[in-house]
Amino acid sequence: MQSSKLADVGRRSELVRFRRALVLLCMTLVLPGSAQLMCGNKAVGRAALRVLGILAVGTVIVVWREGKEGLLELGFESWALIALQTGIVVLGLCWLALFMDAWRLGRPPTLVKSHRLTVSILSLVLMGLIATPAAYSANLIQTHRNFLETTFDTGGVKDLYNGRLNILLLGGDGGDGRTGIRTDSITLASIDVSNGKTVLFSLPRNLQYAPFPPETPMAAQFPNGYPDFAFGIYTYGSEHPEFFKGAKDPGALAMMQMVAQTMGIPVHYYGLVNLEGFESVVNALGGVTIRVEQRLPIGGGTSMSGVAMPIRGYIEPGLQKLSGYKALWYARSRSSTDDYDRITRQKCVMGAILRAADPAKILFNYTKLTKASKQVLTTDLSIDAVKRLIGVVSEAKNQKMTSVQFIPPAIDPAAPDIEYIRAQVQKALLDSEKPTPTPTPSETPKKKKKKPTASATPSLSADNVVPGESVSIDDTCKYS
Repeated sequence: MQSSKLADVGRRSELVRFRRALVLLCMTLVLPGSAQLMCGNKAVGRAALRVLGILAVGTVIVVWREGKEGLLELGFESWALIALQTGIVVLGLCWLALFMDAWRLGRPPTLVKSHRLTVSILSLVLMGLIATPAAYSANLIQTHRNFLETTFDTGGVKDLYNGRLNILLLGGDGGDGRTGIRTDSITLASIDVSNGKTVLFSLPRNLQYAPFPPETPMAAQFPNGYPDFAFGIYTYGSEHPEFFKGAKDPGALAMMQMVAQTMGIPVHYYGLVNLEGFESVVNALGGVTIRVEQRLPIGGGTSMSGVAMPIRGYIEPGLQKLSGYKALWYARSRSSTDDYDRITRQKCVMGAILRAADPAKILFNYTKLTKASKQVLTTDLSIDAVKRLIGVVSEAKNQKMTSVQFIPPAIDPAAPDIEYIRAQVQKALLDSEKPTPTPTPSETPKKKKKKPTASATPSLSADNVVPGESVSIDDTCKYS
């Protein structure tokens, strides 16, 4: 009888120790150091709680002082990234040490086998809950640091043009059978750094006699402008680096000089996207949603040697979630349309990518995105310029992006009116500075139904784009 009572007391005592061990582990998860403060080394517990308090107060102060834009800019400061990465690693290791100590304070050797196993497994699970996000965060920061160091230049921001940064966006097609990179897409993005309002100016790939700034070697070489198609200027510049002393990318500088002189405004930076790797960026974003206006072939056309290429499929009309492969062909297909229609579709893809790039999606796919971007993106943007732009990214998503396309009949690519192009650029920039009117229901004009025409393949360029005039991309491209 006496031995039975003693056994019951022992079981109850063991059960209390088991519950106590579980509580100590949970306390360490919720409030690191509290387990030590209750029944361990109180100095360690107090130190852990002080550090936790200092971090909490410090985080609140930094967020309050810096604001959203300041925090985004800190994400491009090397010292801030190193400090954050080091802090995450050190704090993670200290937290794991507190878990191990909490497990020790639970005295697992005094527990029965099943309870000892439960406490040990729970301890490992909770440690994993801390170690996994800490390791992921530290690796994400390292990936971000490597991306910044290998992609962007050092140095400050170049002098703004009327409060705007002008960035030349080139789509390079360096496929099989081609010599060098052929810039099939030539777009200048003029961004107001105060509010994110962006105007896109597009030149056709078959533009001829494009001028260069006076007193440059290219102007001396081609006093009447580059006689061949504009897409060949990049390759020409790359093959003649002696005309661009000290340039990291002579071909890109040649394109920047041509666009600046043609449009009459400075070009501060460039970004060259190799279309062969473009689809990996779209895939990293999970695809893009675009309303396709007409059936577009995948493939088709002729090769450089004049051989007809087979059509391997179609992108069907309607609202489509396009993979990287289909988004690439949506942007480049022209066997059933023309170069000018393709320019419009390229702008639609730019708008779709901007819509798809929400912060959560970027964060969870950041490693894929940076890996893809490093493979396809070449730029001379400086870190400081990126910081200047990153602050208006959220505002840019809420602004209407406008586009001006210099295509026929506004210009003749074989004999372009350069003064007209420059005048339209200035007009579009002035129009973009005007406040966007908010129409009332009574002011909103009803759309008239268009009579069907004999055209078998309706073109975005024909229906929704006024060549040479500023048009909102949202009015040209549909995403829902």
